[in-house]
Parts: sequence; structure tokens; C-alpha cells
Amino acid sequence: MWRSRPLAIGVAFLLLTGAPLACKKKGAAKGAEQEKQASGKKVLYWYDPMKPEVHFDHPGKSPFMDMQLEPKYSEEAPATSGAAAPPGFSVVKIPLERRQEIGVTTAKVEKRTIGGAIDTNGVVAEDEGRLKVVNAKFAGYIEKLYVDRTGQPVRRGQPLLTVYSPDLVATERELLLALENARRLSSGSPQAASDASSLLSATRQRLRLWDIPDSEIDRIEKSGEVSKTLTLYSPVSGVVLKKDAVAGLAIMPGMTLYTIADLSTVWVLADVYQSEMAMTAPGNAAVVSASFLPGETFRGRVDFVYPTLTEETRTIKVRVVIPNPKGTLKPGMFVRVSLSGKAREALAIPRSALIQTGERQIAFVEQSAGVYAPREMKTGVQGKDFIEVLSGLQEGEMVVTSANFLIDSESRIGALGSVPEGSAGQPAQSLGKKPEKPEEPKP
Repeated sequence: MWRSRPLAIGVAFLLLTGAPLACKKKGAAKGAEQEKQASGKKVLYWYDPMKPEVHFDHPGKSPFMDMQLEPKYSEEAPATSGAAAPPGFSVVKIPLERRQEIGVTTAKVEKRTIGGAIDTNGVVAEDEGRLKVVNAKFAGYIEKLYVDRTGQPVRRGQPLLTVYSPDLVATERELLLALENARRLSSGSPQAASDASSLLSATRQRLRLWDIPDSEIDRIEKSGEVSKTLTLYSPVSGVVLKKDAVAGLAIMPGMTLYTIADLSTVWVLADVYQSEMAMTAPGNAAVVSASFLPGETFRGRVDFVYPTLTEETRTIKVRVVIPNPKGTLKPGMFVRVSLSGKAREALAIPRSALIQTGERQIAFVEQSAGVYAPREMKTGVQGKDFIEVLSGLQEGEMVVTSANFLIDSESRIGALGSVPEGSAGQPAQSLGKKPEKPEEPKP
């Protein structure tokens, strides 16, 4: 019995010490097998998946996260294209499953009809050529108002107000004296009759220069009576936009009393982007509609394209003249405007395919299944759904129309990894190695 006890102790010792060694050998064999499997691949660099823009030249643990660095093999590097990618971009390769997940779609670069109708917003305004201001050309006082409210419709020749003017009364008396003097001297010497007639004509002309109608002058001459007040009449049919006249108010020559607008024709001021200017010209047809007038449209034409740009909105005002016989459109209303533009055939892509970076215009071209190359391009006229291609793309190429912003992000990240060491990009880093300080020169 005592001889078997040392034997059992020895067997137990071998089991306890041999098992870890066997596991260690097995793990080493597995690592060697993985290394053997990857031996046919060339490692470009190691990276942390959470910070792929930072590269390391040795495997190990990430200094950023508690995880191992992943190798980047040459087979996984982004595909290259014949044309050089724009600065800051790289070619992107996306597997089929990933493309389906993010919803990548493409469209062909082909000739399409660019231009045509331009849909925009506008504001109704009064026709400045149909605005009239009512004022007096003599000093006086307002005695009575016949039109005393803003917005009140008036007819041409309708009485607006009466004015008492001491100067006007004095001139009317001079007219009666000149008329009597001309009658008395008509049978006298020719020179005296001529002077009297000239004085009468000068007095009449002074009243006409004050806009006193001939009918009022004839009434004074026939009746021989001076009128204390003068009635002012509306020069047009329209609506009172502004009323400054108040009963009892002292007025001066040229002072505005009423502003009246003829709204039988109105303007619509529409905003057009500067990229759409090439499709807009005077004479183009226009259709105006409003949400509060369902099913009703108003037709007119572009009358004028303003020569200045609104800096806040980067738009240009286009003036459309619209007949408004019923007065349905009123100044200040917001309306929808459809302008007929100049349409033409041109090479074009969908608007969604274009990425504006501020410095460049980029589109991603599908080189092969899952391989997308960034392409710098120049665009022309921008239509409602398509944009004209001036350069950078060829007819028949396929461009990405959806998920292109995700591809754009991958392309920029990939460009950071493709920058050579020592350039403006992120250089490769050595894991676990401290940078060596240069030796100081000995004295």
C-alpha cells in the first residue's frame, strides 16, 4: 500500500501541470494556424474600429478603447479608379447586403429636357402705373370730406372733399374784375382792349394751373359769383389705399390728401433663384393660383425682370402683370406662381445625385457592382427635378441618387486613411513604442 501512494501523487502532479501546458500549446497552435491563414494577406495597418482614421503600424491593444486593434488588409483597401478622386475623397466599396440595408439607388446620366415651368411664390402688389395721388396746389383748409375711410372704393369723377382757400377766393375775384374790365374796354382803343384781354387770359391760366376745371371757371364767369369752397374729385376709379385728409386740416401746396389705386390690373412679384434666371424672360406666360381660391387661376405675362438681387434670399424679383377685373386679387396676398421657362435638351442627372460641398460639386459614379467613385463636376441650369451637367460626367454612366450622403462620409473617412505618412493627413502610429528623443550634441 505504501508503495502505491507515491505513484498516485505523481500521477496527480502530472495532470495538474500538464493540462495548462497542453492548453497553452493548443492556443499557440490555434494562433499559429490563424497567422498561417492570414500569411497570404498583406496587412496595410492596424486600426481601432471606433476611430478608423487613426492607424498603427503594430498589432496590440487600442489606446482609446479596451479592445484589440483590427488589421486592414490590402484586399480590403478601397478600389481604385482610372480618374483621380477629388481631394478629401476616396473610392468606396460596399457589399451587396450593406447596399440593400442603406438603400443605395442609382440613375443614368442621359439627355433630358431641362427648364420649362418654374414654380415659385409671389406677392400681389398694386400696379405702380395705376396709382394716383390727390393733392391741392394751393394753401387752404379742408371743409368737408365725402370719402372718409381707407379702403373705400371710388369712381372716376366722384367728389372727395371740399377746400376753402383764401388765395383761391382772391383769384376768382380777380377773374370777375378782369372779365368786367375786358367787357368795358372792348369798345375802346385797340391797345386797351388787347391789354384787358391779356389780363383776363392770365387770370384764367392761373386757375387752370391750380387744377381748377374749365367747367368751374365758366360757372364763375356766367354766374358772376365767387365760390367759397372748391370740390376736388377722384381722377380714377379704384380703392383708397391711403387717406391723409381730415376735416378742418390746414393743407399746403403739394400735400398728399388721398392715394388711390386702380386694381383692375395688378402686379405679382415672384421670387426666382439666380440659377433659374436663364429660363426667365419678359413675355413668358404665367399662371397664378391661391390656396384660398381653389380651382381658380389667373393668367398673365412676365413684364419685367428686376436688375438687382435680394441678398437675404439670393433671389431675383420677376414682375407679372395680371388682369383683375373683379378685384379678386388684393395687394399683399400670397399666391403661387408658375412661370413658363425656356426648355431645352441637355445632359442631366437627378437633383438628389448632386452633393454640394461649398467648394466642389460631387457625384458618386458606380464603376462596378458596389464600387462608387467620387467625381467632381460642373452644373448648369437647375430644373425642378434634374440638373444640367456641363462637365465631369459622361452619358451612360450611373450615379448614386440615394444614400449618397452615407457614401460621402465613408469616402471622406477612407481618404484620411489613404494619406501617406508625413503629409497633411493622420500618420501611422507605433503602438507601445515611445518616440526616441534626438541626442543632444556634446559640448
